[in-house]
Amino acid sequence: MVYRVVMYLIRHGETPSNGQGRYIGWRNEHMSQRGLSQVNRIKSRLPLFKKVYASDLGRCVETAAILSGSTGTTRTTKKLREYHFGDFDGRTYEELKTQTGYQQWLNNMEKVTPPGGESLPQFKGRIMYFFSEILNDHSHTDEPIAVVTHGGVIRTMLHHWSKHSESMWDWLIAPGEAYKVLLEKEGDQWILSQVERITAS
Repeated sequence: MVYRVVMYLIRHGETPSNGQGRYIGWRNEHMSQRGLSQVNRIKSRLPLFKKVYASDLGRCVETAAILSGSTGTTRTTKKLREYHFGDFDGRTYEELKTQTGYQQWLNNMEKVTPPGGESLPQFKGRIMYFFSEILNDHSHTDEPIAVVTHGGVIRTMLHHWSKHSESMWDWLIAPGEAYKVLLEKEGDQWILSQVERITAS
């Protein structure tokens, strides 16, 4: 028996910090007017979802509400939050570039944790646990599911599922964009079988 899941990985619309090039992790920032416009434009390129999973941060909750409308249900979870940047949150590269701790983190993210933030293994562990749960729950149905989350989460999971990706930065995902993916289970592993990037243009 072949297990397959069709999933839409959707990044929330732009926030003020996104537009200013600032790190934005766990801060509960809401979408800007531009972000709301991005989500409303991409909605026409997506199906109607009966089930939407979303990060519990405001920008994702707002995005999910627009996409699910009155026909779907949304489950929010802390597990889908962006990477926790700790003391770097809300700041730009230019503001941080002279700090030794910031440079150490940039040079070795696998082993260096931002002050007050989370380690990369912690981040990967929590999002992979979430996706393993929902993939197993939905592998018996053809109904597409939507996951509204953050850029770091989407890039990390696409890299994890792909047999050909060399880096998470291979995957482009601007605010208000999405990926439609077909995942198939090979043994105990879910593998990226088909992928399509969806933009509003």
